[in-house]
Amino acid sequence: MDNSHKTHFCLAGKTIWVAGQTGMVGSAVLKRLASEDCELFLVKRPELDLRDQKAVRSWLNKNKPDVIVVTAATVGGILANSSRPAEFLYDNLAIETNIIHGAYEIGVQKLLFLGSACIYPRDASQPISEEALLTGPLEPTNQWYAVAKIAGIKLCEAYRKQYKCDFISAQPNNLYGAGDNFDPDTSHVIPALIVKAHAAKTTVQSSIEIWGTGSPMREFLHVDDLADALVHLLKTYSGLTHINIGTGEEISIHELAQSVADTVGFNGELVFDSSKPDGAMRKLLDATRMNKLDWAPSIHLKEGLESTYKWYLQNVVEPT
Repeated sequence: MDNSHKTHFCLAGKTIWVAGQTGMVGSAVLKRLASEDCELFLVKRPELDLRDQKAVRSWLNKNKPDVIVVTAATVGGILANSSRPAEFLYDNLAIETNIIHGAYEIGVQKLLFLGSACIYPRDASQPISEEALLTGPLEPTNQWYAVAKIAGIKLCEAYRKQYKCDFISAQPNNLYGAGDNFDPDTSHVIPALIVKAHAAKTTVQSSIEIWGTGSPMREFLHVDDLADALVHLLKTYSGLTHINIGTGEEISIHELAQSVADTVGFNGELVFDSSKPDGAMRKLLDATRMNKLDWAPSIHLKEGLESTYKWYLQNVVEPT
Protein backbone atom coordinates (compact mmCIF):
# COMPACT_ATOMS: atom_id res chain seq x y z
CA MET A 1 0.00 0.00 0.00
CA ASP A 2 1.52 3.33 -0.96
CA ASN A 3 1.34 6.37 1.30
CA SER A 4 -1.21 8.09 -0.96
CA HIS A 5 -3.88 5.91 0.66
CA LYS A 6 -3.11 7.26 4.11
CA THR A 7 -5.08 10.24 5.31
CA HIS A 8 -5.93 12.22 8.42
CA PHE A 9 -9.68 12.49 8.82
CA CYS A 10 -10.71 14.28 12.00
CA LEU A 11 -13.79 12.92 13.80
CA ALA A 12 -13.99 15.87 16.19
CA GLY A 13 -17.23 17.79 15.75
CA LYS A 14 -18.63 15.28 13.24
CA THR A 15 -22.11 13.75 13.39
CA ILE A 16 -21.88 9.97 13.00
CA TRP A 17 -24.50 7.33 12.25
CA VAL A 18 -23.65 3.72 12.99
CA ALA A 19 -26.16 1.72 10.94
CA GLY A 20 -26.92 -1.49 12.80
CA GLN A 21 -25.99 -0.03 16.17
CA THR A 22 -28.06 -2.50 18.22
CA GLY A 23 -26.04 -5.46 16.90
CA MET A 24 -22.81 -6.83 18.33
CA VAL A 25 -20.51 -4.82 16.05
CA GLY A 26 -22.62 -1.68 15.98
CA SER A 27 -22.90 -1.44 19.76
CA ALA A 28 -19.14 -1.97 20.11
CA VAL A 29 -18.47 0.80 17.59
CA LEU A 30 -20.84 3.15 19.46
CA LYS A 31 -19.00 2.39 22.69
CA ARG A 32 -15.64 3.07 21.04
CA LEU A 33 -16.84 6.32 19.45
CA ALA A 34 -18.03 7.58 22.85
CA SER A 35 -14.41 8.50 23.59
CA GLU A 36 -14.22 10.66 20.46
CA ASP A 37 -15.38 14.27 20.32
CA CYS A 38 -18.30 13.57 18.01
CA GLU A 39 -22.10 13.46 18.05
CA LEU A 40 -23.76 10.06 17.63
CA PHE A 41 -27.19 9.38 16.16
CA LEU A 42 -29.05 6.82 18.27
CA VAL A 43 -31.56 4.94 16.12
CA LYS A 44 -33.31 1.82 17.41
CA ARG A 45 -34.11 -0.97 14.96
CA PRO A 46 -37.95 -0.58 15.07
CA GLU A 47 -37.57 3.11 14.21
CA LEU A 48 -35.98 2.54 10.80
CA ASP A 49 -36.24 -0.48 8.49
CA LEU A 50 -32.96 -0.35 6.57
CA ARG A 51 -34.44 -2.54 3.81
CA ASP A 52 -36.97 0.23 3.05
CA GLN A 53 -35.39 2.59 0.51
CA LYS A 54 -37.93 5.36 1.05
CA ALA A 55 -37.53 5.25 4.82
CA VAL A 56 -33.72 5.27 4.64
CA ARG A 57 -33.67 8.13 2.14
CA SER A 58 -36.10 10.15 4.28
CA TRP A 59 -34.03 9.60 7.45
CA LEU A 60 -30.79 10.55 5.72
CA ASN A 61 -32.25 13.70 4.20
CA LYS A 62 -33.64 14.76 7.57
CA ASN A 63 -30.54 14.07 9.68
CA LYS A 64 -27.63 14.42 7.19
CA PRO A 65 -24.84 12.67 9.13
CA ASP A 66 -21.25 13.60 8.29
CA VAL A 67 -20.02 10.01 8.69
CA ILE A 68 -21.70 6.60 8.31
CA VAL A 69 -20.43 3.23 9.52
CA VAL A 70 -22.41 0.37 7.95
CA THR A 71 -22.41 -2.56 10.37
CA ALA A 72 -26.05 -3.55 9.76
CA ALA A 73 -26.57 -7.01 8.24
CA THR A 74 -28.58 -10.20 8.40
CA VAL A 75 -26.02 -12.66 9.75
CA GLY A 76 -25.72 -16.25 10.97
CA GLY A 77 -23.74 -19.47 10.86
CA ILE A 78 -23.75 -22.37 8.42
CA LEU A 79 -27.27 -23.55 9.35
CA ALA A 80 -28.81 -20.09 8.97
CA ASN A 81 -27.04 -19.45 5.65
CA SER A 82 -28.15 -22.81 4.27
CA SER A 83 -31.79 -22.57 5.35
CA ARG A 84 -32.45 -18.87 4.59
CA PRO A 85 -30.53 -18.08 1.36
CA ALA A 86 -33.06 -15.63 -0.09
CA GLU A 87 -33.26 -13.69 3.16
CA PHE A 88 -29.48 -13.46 3.48
CA LEU A 89 -29.11 -12.24 -0.09
CA TYR A 90 -32.08 -9.86 -0.29
CA ASP A 91 -31.79 -8.27 3.16
CA ASN A 92 -28.10 -7.52 2.85
CA LEU A 93 -28.31 -6.22 -0.71
CA ALA A 94 -31.21 -3.95 0.24
CA ILE A 95 -29.53 -2.60 3.38
CA GLU A 96 -26.22 -1.75 1.72
CA THR A 97 -27.61 -0.29 -1.49
CA ASN A 98 -30.09 1.92 0.37
CA ILE A 99 -27.45 3.31 2.71
CA ILE A 100 -24.57 3.67 0.25
CA HIS A 101 -26.63 5.35 -2.46
CA GLY A 102 -28.39 7.52 0.13
CA ALA A 103 -25.00 8.58 1.52
CA TYR A 104 -23.95 9.68 -1.95
CA GLU A 105 -27.17 11.64 -2.45
CA ILE A 106 -26.71 13.73 0.71
CA GLY A 107 -22.95 14.16 0.33
CA VAL A 108 -21.72 12.19 3.33
CA GLN A 109 -18.09 13.07 4.06
CA LYS A 110 -16.99 9.50 4.83
CA LEU A 111 -18.58 6.05 4.82
CA LEU A 112 -17.12 2.78 6.07
CA PHE A 113 -18.78 -0.46 4.93
CA LEU A 114 -18.20 -3.65 6.90
CA GLY A 115 -17.66 -6.75 4.81
CA SER A 116 -16.70 -10.25 5.92
CA ALA A 117 -13.86 -12.71 5.41
CA CYS A 118 -16.32 -15.07 3.70
CA ILE A 119 -16.09 -12.87 0.58
CA TYR A 120 -12.91 -14.70 -0.41
CA PRO A 121 -12.71 -17.89 -2.52
CA ARG A 122 -12.95 -21.17 -0.65
CA ASP A 123 -9.53 -22.29 -1.85
CA ALA A 124 -7.72 -18.96 -1.64
CA SER A 125 -4.03 -19.09 -0.74
CA GLN A 126 -3.36 -18.56 2.96
CA PRO A 127 -3.07 -16.03 4.48
CA ILE A 128 -5.67 -14.39 2.27
CA SER A 129 -4.73 -11.02 0.78
CA GLU A 130 -7.20 -8.42 -0.43
CA GLU A 131 -6.21 -9.26 -4.04
CA ALA A 132 -7.79 -12.72 -3.70
CA LEU A 133 -11.30 -11.27 -4.06
CA LEU A 134 -13.18 -12.74 -7.06
CA THR A 135 -10.34 -15.08 -8.05
CA GLY A 136 -12.22 -18.34 -7.45
CA PRO A 137 -15.44 -20.08 -6.32
CA LEU A 138 -16.93 -19.15 -2.95
CA GLU A 139 -17.51 -21.46 0.00
CA PRO A 140 -21.01 -22.92 -0.73
CA THR A 141 -22.15 -22.87 2.90
CA ASN A 142 -22.09 -19.06 3.10
CA GLN A 143 -22.15 -17.95 -0.53
CA TRP A 144 -25.42 -16.01 -0.22
CA TYR A 145 -24.04 -13.74 2.47
CA ALA A 146 -20.72 -13.49 0.64
CA VAL A 147 -22.28 -12.39 -2.65
CA ALA A 148 -24.16 -9.59 -0.89
CA LYS A 149 -21.05 -8.42 0.94
CA ILE A 150 -19.00 -8.45 -2.27
CA ALA A 151 -21.66 -6.26 -3.86
CA GLY A 152 -21.33 -3.78 -0.97
CA ILE A 153 -17.57 -3.61 -1.37
CA LYS A 154 -17.88 -3.06 -5.10
CA LEU A 155 -20.53 -0.39 -4.53
CA CYS A 156 -18.08 1.54 -2.37
CA GLU A 157 -15.43 1.18 -5.07
CA ALA A 158 -17.87 2.27 -7.78
CA TYR A 159 -19.05 5.38 -5.95
CA ARG A 160 -15.43 6.29 -5.18
CA LYS A 161 -14.45 5.88 -8.84
CA GLN A 162 -17.45 7.57 -10.44
CA TYR A 163 -18.41 10.21 -7.87
CA LYS A 164 -15.16 10.63 -5.86
CA CYS A 165 -16.96 9.63 -2.65
CA ASP A 166 -14.72 8.83 0.31
CA PHE A 167 -16.29 5.40 0.81
CA ILE A 168 -14.08 2.62 2.20
CA SER A 169 -14.66 -0.97 3.32
CA ALA A 170 -13.10 -3.37 5.80
CA GLN A 171 -13.15 -7.15 6.14
CA PRO A 172 -12.78 -8.65 9.63
CA ASN A 173 -12.36 -12.33 10.28
CA ASN A 174 -14.65 -14.36 12.58
CA LEU A 175 -16.01 -12.08 15.29
CA TYR A 176 -17.13 -12.75 18.86
CA GLY A 177 -17.73 -10.86 22.09
CA ALA A 178 -20.36 -9.08 24.16
CA GLY A 179 -23.67 -8.69 22.38
CA ASP A 180 -23.19 -11.75 20.19
CA ASN A 181 -26.11 -13.88 18.99
CA PHE A 182 -26.51 -16.91 21.25
CA ASP A 183 -29.47 -18.50 19.42
CA PRO A 184 -28.44 -22.13 18.78
CA ASP A 185 -30.08 -22.10 15.33
CA THR A 186 -28.53 -18.90 13.97
CA SER A 187 -25.33 -18.25 15.95
CA HIS A 188 -21.71 -18.50 14.86
CA VAL A 189 -19.29 -21.04 16.28
CA ILE A 190 -18.09 -19.39 19.52
CA PRO A 191 -21.52 -18.44 20.93
CA ALA A 192 -22.92 -21.80 19.77
CA LEU A 193 -20.16 -23.64 21.64
CA ILE A 194 -20.68 -21.51 24.75
CA VAL A 195 -24.40 -22.30 24.78
CA LYS A 196 -23.78 -26.05 24.33
CA ALA A 197 -21.03 -26.24 26.92
CA HIS A 198 -22.97 -24.23 29.50
CA ALA A 199 -26.13 -26.31 29.00
CA ALA A 200 -24.14 -29.52 29.30
CA LYS A 201 -22.43 -28.29 32.46
CA THR A 202 -25.64 -27.18 34.17
CA THR A 203 -27.54 -30.37 33.28
CA VAL A 204 -24.55 -32.63 34.03
CA GLN A 205 -24.30 -34.12 30.54
CA SER A 206 -21.38 -36.41 29.76
CA SER A 207 -20.75 -35.04 26.26
CA ILE A 208 -21.63 -32.38 23.71
CA GLU A 209 -21.97 -32.80 19.95
CA ILE A 210 -20.18 -30.41 17.60
CA TRP A 211 -20.72 -30.00 13.87
CA GLY A 212 -17.95 -31.18 11.55
CA THR A 213 -14.64 -32.91 12.08
CA GLY A 214 -13.06 -30.23 14.25
CA SER A 215 -10.11 -29.92 11.88
CA PRO A 216 -10.82 -26.58 10.13
CA MET A 217 -8.59 -23.71 11.19
CA ARG A 218 -10.10 -20.35 12.08
CA GLU A 219 -8.96 -16.88 13.09
CA PHE A 220 -11.05 -15.03 15.69
CA LEU A 221 -11.22 -11.29 16.35
CA HIS A 222 -12.81 -9.77 19.44
CA VAL A 223 -15.51 -7.25 18.58
CA ASP A 224 -13.90 -4.54 20.74
CA ASP A 225 -10.69 -4.90 18.74
CA LEU A 226 -12.72 -4.60 15.53
CA ALA A 227 -14.45 -1.44 16.79
CA ASP A 228 -11.09 0.14 17.55
CA ALA A 229 -9.79 -0.88 14.11
CA LEU A 230 -12.80 0.65 12.35
CA VAL A 231 -12.40 3.98 14.12
CA HIS A 232 -8.69 3.88 13.23
CA LEU A 233 -9.58 3.29 9.57
CA LEU A 234 -12.00 6.22 9.54
CA LYS A 235 -9.19 8.46 10.73
CA THR A 236 -6.26 7.11 8.72
CA TYR A 237 -7.38 5.41 5.48
CA SER A 238 -8.84 6.60 2.20
CA GLY A 239 -8.39 4.21 -0.71
CA LEU A 240 -10.08 1.98 -3.25
CA THR A 241 -8.86 -1.32 -1.78
CA HIS A 242 -10.85 -2.98 0.98
CA ILE A 243 -8.81 -3.63 4.15
CA ASN A 244 -8.46 -6.93 6.02
CA ILE A 245 -8.65 -6.88 9.83
CA GLY A 246 -7.39 -9.91 11.74
CA THR A 247 -5.10 -11.21 14.46
CA GLY A 248 -2.79 -13.36 12.35
CA GLU A 249 -3.39 -16.32 14.70
CA GLU A 250 -5.24 -19.56 13.87
CA ILE A 251 -6.84 -22.22 16.03
CA SER A 252 -8.56 -25.47 15.02
CA ILE A 253 -12.26 -25.89 15.79
CA HIS A 254 -11.28 -28.84 17.99
CA GLU A 255 -8.88 -26.67 20.00
CA LEU A 256 -11.42 -23.88 20.13
CA ALA A 257 -14.12 -26.23 21.45
CA GLN A 258 -11.74 -27.41 24.17
CA SER A 259 -10.88 -23.81 25.07
CA VAL A 260 -14.58 -22.92 25.34
CA ALA A 261 -15.23 -26.03 27.46
CA ASP A 262 -12.36 -25.05 29.77
CA THR A 263 -13.68 -21.47 30.02
CA VAL A 264 -17.19 -22.65 30.86
CA GLY A 265 -16.01 -25.41 33.18
CA PHE A 266 -17.43 -28.34 31.21
CA ASN A 267 -15.30 -31.47 31.69
CA GLY A 268 -17.19 -33.92 29.48
CA GLU A 269 -16.39 -35.40 26.06
CA LEU A 270 -16.39 -33.43 22.82
CA VAL A 271 -18.07 -35.49 20.08
CA PHE A 272 -17.54 -34.29 16.50
CA ASP A 273 -20.23 -35.15 13.92
CA SER A 274 -18.30 -35.61 10.67
CA SER A 275 -21.56 -35.97 8.71
CA LYS A 276 -22.08 -32.22 9.16
CA PRO A 277 -20.25 -29.69 6.94
CA ASP A 278 -16.93 -28.18 8.01
CA GLY A 279 -17.02 -25.12 5.79
CA ALA A 280 -13.71 -23.83 4.44
CA MET A 281 -10.70 -25.66 5.91
CA ARG A 282 -8.70 -22.46 6.51
CA LYS A 283 -9.57 -18.77 6.56
CA LEU A 284 -6.63 -16.69 7.76
CA LEU A 285 -6.44 -13.06 6.66
CA ASP A 286 -3.33 -11.22 5.55
CA ALA A 287 -3.54 -8.02 7.61
CA THR A 288 -0.37 -6.42 6.20
CA ARG A 289 -2.23 -3.33 4.97
CA MET A 290 -3.84 -2.78 8.36
CA ASN A 291 -0.53 -3.24 10.14
CA LYS A 292 1.04 -0.59 7.90
CA LEU A 293 -1.61 1.81 9.16
CA ASP A 294 -0.12 1.27 12.65
CA TRP A 295 -2.91 -0.79 14.18
CA ALA A 296 -2.82 -4.21 15.89
CA PRO A 297 -5.32 -6.16 18.05
CA SER A 298 -4.88 -6.25 21.83
CA ILE A 299 -7.36 -8.88 23.11
CA HIS A 300 -6.07 -12.47 23.26
CA LEU A 301 -8.54 -15.30 22.57
CA LYS A 302 -8.39 -16.69 26.13
CA GLU A 303 -9.19 -13.29 27.61
CA GLY A 304 -11.89 -12.72 25.01
CA LEU A 305 -13.61 -16.06 25.68
CA GLU A 306 -13.66 -15.37 29.41
CA SER A 307 -15.25 -11.93 29.01
CA THR A 308 -17.74 -13.25 26.44
CA TYR A 309 -18.85 -16.08 28.73
CA LYS A 310 -19.20 -13.59 31.59
CA TRP A 311 -21.40 -11.39 29.40
CA TYR A 312 -23.49 -14.43 28.40
CA LEU A 313 -24.08 -15.35 32.05
CA GLN A 314 -25.08 -11.79 32.94
CA ASN A 315 -27.24 -10.98 29.92
CA VAL A 316 -28.59 -14.18 28.34
CA VAL A 317 -28.85 -16.93 30.94
CA GLU A 318 -32.10 -16.76 32.88
CA PRO A 319 -31.56 -16.60 36.65
CA THR A 320 -32.40 -19.82 38.50
